[in-house]
Amino acid sequence: MANLRRLKKNIKALCGDLACESVVTSTFVEGADEKSLAEVVIKAAKLQTETLSKVNVVFDKTPRDFANRAEYRKAKREYFKKAYDSLDGLFIKEAESLIAQMNKAIPKKEAGKNKE
Repeated sequence: MANLRRLKKNIKALCGDLACESVVTSTFVEGADEKSLAEVVIKAAKLQTETLSKVNVVFDKTPRDFANRAEYRKAKREYFKKAYDSLDGLFIKEAESLIAQMNKAIPKKEAGKNKE
């Protein structure tokens, strides 16, 4: 993770793209399940809000809690890595389920046209 600003921008971009693709698909693809695609838009907005609220985590220990600064830095890095990996796993899992829901909403004949 380079920095929080970039992480937040990526979360917003991915959720925005999911919502945009759903709206475009429901508008321009005949036979698309508009109700399911509308759910994807709502779930993408919810995913964005929930994920952004979990991005800012605070390490609850101070350097005085450790024998030296090196141990403090190591514990802090491990804490943030574990928090980021947990957030990343949950976010990816939910995004993949939204993509699967989008794919189910597209009629099979439309999906076959893209392969040619």
